[in-house]
Amino acid sequence: MVSRLDETIAELAAYNDDPDSGGMTREVYTPTYAAALDRVAGWMEELGLAVRLDAVGNLFARWEGAEPGAARVLTGSHVDTTLNAGRYDGVVGVLGAIEAVRRLQVDGVAPRRPVELVAWAGEEPRFGTGCVGSRAAAGALARADLDALRDREGISMAAALREGGFDPDRLEEAELDPASVHALLELHIEQGAVLESSGDEIGVVTAIAAPHDFTLVLGGAATHAGATPMRLRRDALTGAAEIVLAVERIARASASGTTVGTVGVVRARPGAINVVPGDVQLDVDVRDSDAAARRAVVDEILACAADVTARRGLELGVVPIVEDVPVGCSPEVIAAVEAAAAEAGARARRMISGAYHDAMILGARVPIGMVFVPSAGGISHHPDEFTASEDLERGVRVLAGTLARLAA
Repeated sequence: MVSRLDETIAELAAYNDDPDSGGMTREVYTPTYAAALDRVAGWMEELGLAVRLDAVGNLFARWEGAEPGAARVLTGSHVDTTLNAGRYDGVVGVLGAIEAVRRLQVDGVAPRRPVELVAWAGEEPRFGTGCVGSRAAAGALARADLDALRDREGISMAAALREGGFDPDRLEEAELDPASVHALLELHIEQGAVLESSGDEIGVVTAIAAPHDFTLVLGGAATHAGATPMRLRRDALTGAAEIVLAVERIARASASGTTVGTVGVVRARPGAINVVPGDVQLDVDVRDSDAAARRAVVDEILACAADVTARRGLELGVVPIVEDVPVGCSPEVIAAVEAAAAEAGARARRMISGAYHDAMILGARVPIGMVFVPSAGGISHHPDEFTASEDLERGVRVLAGTLARLAA
C-alpha cells in the first residue's frame, strides 16, 4: 500500500538537476532547490501552518499552541541532497514531520507548546562544510565565512544567497534564541545497517558523532617515471598510500571502539601515467561521539603522517576543514521517543548516530533527540537508498507520539 508520505517523497524526487544519473541532485540555493522548497511550503500551508523563510533560507512552519509564548518544539531535517544521491536522506524528516502534524490534528491533539516544522538549508556540504543553515541558526557562522565558503565551481555562499534572493549581510537575523526552543527532534533514515541487522524497528539516538576533517598535503618530486630509479624517487602517492592504510589501522585500534576514519578524497598530480606523482592531497574524516578518543586518533594519524613523509623525503602540510563537537541527546527527549515507540508497539534500541545531522549543530544550544528508521542494506547517499513504507509509517507514528509528549 502506498502512503501519502510515499507519494510526497516521490513527488519531491521530481525536483532533480540530474535525472539521467538515476539518483538525486538538488543542491541548496539552486533554482531546483528553491522550487522544491516552495512545494514543501505548500504542503505545510495546507495544514494551516504559518510559513516563513529566515535570512539564510531555513524554512519554518508554525503550529500554534495553547500557550503561544511557550518555548517551541522544533522538528524537521533538510531537503537538499548530495550529488547523485537517494530520495530519502533528510526528506523523510521534513515530509515525515508534515505527516506527523497532520495525524495529530486529525486526532484532535491540541499542543500546549507551539510546534514548528523546519527544513534546514544546506545540510549537505555544497560549500565545503555541511549544515550551513543550522550553523547560522546556532550563531556558528560569521559574515566573513559566507565569502570564504565556496563550492566546487568557486561560487561563494554569499553569492549563492544573493542569487537565491537573500541578503548575506542579514546573517545574524537567522540566529535562534535558545530560550525559545524547548526541544529539537529529527526523524531520519539510519544511513547504516544496525537496525536492519538487529531486527529492531526504531533507533533512539543517544548521541551524535561529530567529524574532525582535515587535508594532508604531501609534496614530493614529479619526475619521469622511466628515467627516475626507484631509489631516487620522492613519490608523494606511495607515501600517501601508507597514510591511507594507517588511518584505517589507527581508527580500528581506537580506545572507544566507536571511532571511524576515512580518506574520502585523493588528489594526485600531475596525473600522468609516465610521471611520478609529485603532489598529493588526502581529505581525511575522523568521527566519534567520544571527543577524547577522536582527538587521540587524529593526533596519531598526524604523527604517523609526519613519520612517513620524513622517512620518504616528502614535505607535509595540514589544512583544517572542520572540527565539530559531538553532542549527547536530551534525556527528556530520549524518554519521550522510547515512550512513543512502546505505544506504537515498535521494537526500539538505543544507538549512536555515526553520521552528523543538523541536530548535532544545534545540540550545543538546545535539547535535542533523533528517531531513526531502517535503511535497506545500510545504503545512503546513493540512488539505491531505500526505506520501506511500513518503516516510514512506523517512524511517523513514533515522531507524532514524541511531539505530542514534548508539546504537552
